[in-house]
Amino acid sequence: MDPAFIRETLIGRMRRHGEDLEAAMRSTARGLGVDISTLKPAADAIRREGARNRLLTEPAGVVKDLVRDELTHESWYTGEEEGDEFWPRLRAKMQLGSLSEALPEIDKASTKVVALCADPNVRRLKKRGMVVGHVQSGKTANYTAVMAKAADAGYQLFIVLAGMHNNLRRQTQVRLTKDLLDDSWAPLTTRDDDFGTVTNGSAMLKNGTKAIAVVKKNQSRLESLRTWLSEIPEDIRARVPVMILDDEADQATPNSSTNADSKTRINELVREIWAEVKTGTYVGYTATPFANVFMDPHDEEELYPADFIVDLPRPKAYFGAERLFGREPLDEEDTPSDGMDVIRYVPDEDADQLRPPSGAENRNRFDPELPPSLIEAISWFIVSTAIRHARGEAAEHSSMLIHTTHFVGPHFAMKERVDAHLQMRLRELAEGRSEVFHESFEREAARASDSATKPMPPWETVQEHLCSVAESVRVIVDNGFSRDRLDYEREDDDGEKLTETVIAIGGGTLSRGLTLEGLVVSYFVRTSNTYDTLLQMGRWFGFRPGYEDLPRIWMPRSLALEFQFLALIEEEIRQDMRRLEKMQVTPKEMGIRVRSHPGRLAIVAKNKMQHADIVWVSFSGKRLQTFIFDEFDASIQRQNIEAARKLIAEASNSSAAGVRQISGSPKWVAHDLPAATVIRFLNSYRIHPDQSSMRADHLIGWIETAASDRRWNLVIKGSAQQQTLDGTVIDLGSIDLGLPVEVPAVNRAPLTSSSKGVANIKSLLSQSDWYADLDPTLIADRKALDYTAARELRRDHANGNGLIIIYPVSKHSVPLSPAQLRTNSRRAMTSPEHLIGVGIILPDIGNDGVAEEGDYYSVTPDWEMTADSDETPPDLEGSAQFDGADRQRA
Repeated sequence: MDPAFIRETLIGRMRRHGEDLEAAMRSTARGLGVDISTLKPAADAIRREGARNRLLTEPAGVVKDLVRDELTHESWYTGEEEGDEFWPRLRAKMQLGSLSEALPEIDKASTKVVALCADPNVRRLKKRGMVVGHVQSGKTANYTAVMAKAADAGYQLFIVLAGMHNNLRRQTQVRLTKDLLDDSWAPLTTRDDDFGTVTNGSAMLKNGTKAIAVVKKNQSRLESLRTWLSEIPEDIRARVPVMILDDEADQATPNSSTNADSKTRINELVREIWAEVKTGTYVGYTATPFANVFMDPHDEEELYPADFIVDLPRPKAYFGAERLFGREPLDEEDTPSDGMDVIRYVPDEDADQLRPPSGAENRNRFDPELPPSLIEAISWFIVSTAIRHARGEAAEHSSMLIHTTHFVGPHFAMKERVDAHLQMRLRELAEGRSEVFHESFEREAARASDSATKPMPPWETVQEHLCSVAESVRVIVDNGFSRDRLDYEREDDDGEKLTETVIAIGGGTLSRGLTLEGLVVSYFVRTSNTYDTLLQMGRWFGFRPGYEDLPRIWMPRSLALEFQFLALIEEEIRQDMRRLEKMQVTPKEMGIRVRSHPGRLAIVAKNKMQHADIVWVSFSGKRLQTFIFDEFDASIQRQNIEAARKLIAEASNSSAAGVRQISGSPKWVAHDLPAATVIRFLNSYRIHPDQSSMRADHLIGWIETAASDRRWNLVIKGSAQQQTLDGTVIDLGSIDLGLPVEVPAVNRAPLTSSSKGVANIKSLLSQSDWYADLDPTLIADRKALDYTAARELRRDHANGNGLIIIYPVSKHSVPLSPAQLRTNSRRAMTSPEHLIGVGIILPDIGNDGVAEEGDYYSVTPDWEMTADSDETPPDLEGSAQFDGADRQRA
């Protein structure tokens, strides 16, 4: 274990909890699950360092580093003060615009971020942090608010690193100029000109002028910026608080060199720019922080977010991975979304048809016909835009994304195909033929109606708008080599802003940062091997005010499952961030864990994980349940039934009281089974591979190494009441598990969005099942005992035993609740056999047990990457020229 990490952990424990060194050693050893002797070398080093400090007789000025360390943990900003200029003005603009409802959250979150930044009034104080938003969730609004408040509080120079692409930098510049700047600011970049030269920069900064530069992460631009900063005398730089806001901080900023001793050029330049800053804060903004949390936490020159990580709350109206795709629950109290009925699966043959061949020459000639699923998606784009027009939204932008490959050559061939298809549809409409669009309307219009905030107009009204919509569609290619790019700021000859109805075909430039206004249809078949790239490609995440029921996403089923998994990853990371905040621990003291994918996905490219290690995860007290089942394979189902029968038979022989039925209920209980019985059951029971959070090998390994001496209780539960639908009794059936009577099966209808051959019931157990083996009188008295969690109840009354719960799930399960029937979120089960559901509560052994090596990665604070062909796009912008001597403070 890294000595530097142990040292920092011990010192952090002593500072936060007021413990002496010995107490800190004991609590740290328990928390890490290690023998206390392993901490002795670090403790001895702390003692020696303390002894040396006590011998020093130098004046108080020598302890400035200790003072700075305290200031690093100090919260100095509490919000708006009288006399503030920039935040009140920005807030008024937000109040009048589309952000009015989100304004309280923006205000609260931005105050939190500024409070964590370095106090600009403390010279030579520097801090590094990160703000984690959601893809397409409006993080620009947050950092604009942060800049406004920081400017009011004393920050003077703002450097915004706005991604790698010209269009994203331009979009950011336009927004900041419109929302934040006035005549008192010195803009070092413009809409059309990236950073160039600044003369007399010292004069500008000395007179207190606020300055801003919006710069691409491009080598020549960053070199110019670094050179300009370095030429300003250091004493002036020390008096000028600088805020660096790194938008899309996980792109290019992390060092991705395959050699741990070398640095990529962009990483090196950003580090050099940060080194030239003497007072200020570096804040990285991203929705996918995987590469950033894997930076080297021990390298003081690195941009690891050592001082803080802030998790921005998910806005209520936001459509993200969890809301669209659903996800696994993290525990029984977690109730994630089932997902929405907006995903349309692209058949494998269609996806294969659109994937270009290998070899540059073959790719440049690649010109496939449009497959049926893409034609269907284009039809819905025309129809959904016509619906918006019928709803009175004709002045709003409407966009469709086609993303099939990152190679730029096939994009232009695809444009020709789509243009030709649209011309054919226009001819059909001119002839009065709209059958294709009518079929699309009938197929799609009502499928996400529960999300609608406006009524669906009748077909006859929608039909009236089809011609005008189809005629207005502009098909463009957006990549690093296209001149006709996405531009929602276009104006007509009279200077009026144009309404865009656009189909955008692209790759890398449409994969990150750039917002597609009014996105209603996404056709996406491109694969990625890493979490961050795949999540950033989700341009369909975001806000859809007034047309929440219209967006559709076409993608292969396998990709939809991967987005569902990534929704789980996102929530776990955010829980870790909230845990650090609650514990008042910085990322330098404790790393963020990221679960690894059980299949093909890597977290980030291997060259960005040089400082990450597999970490140890304890199952102590953890509660798990099966909710994903193989629906069609009768052999697996019979194997699981037989595993349950053998478990119950063993329990009858090994438990002193046998397996006894609880009077008046379909419930059987056995107590004090040996761990070997449970291990044999887990070895024979087949957990579905899609249930990545519950792996038999991990469970068995943990039981054998950490809880082999613990006993287990067993509960078998059946349905306690008849189920009816429209007054008719539903026969759910029963199952022979070797008990004196058959166990009545329970109703658990699978999600409609379940993959083919898979039954995802989302949740098997109820809250009360977690203490189903305990004395019923304890449960009845739970309120009187003031227990707030089932875990506490078990800790006090389960004698340290684990629990296995067997639930037979009926093969005749059907949707029954009004919500399920109204939204069509559940369907009937089609399994040949009843299914065996399993709930597990692992014995709670505290922090003393050895943890099983898990499937998480983290840095301990102490594969070759294939670049997109437009990963480093050409720099097509001009260079801004600015003379600071002409600028006076307004």
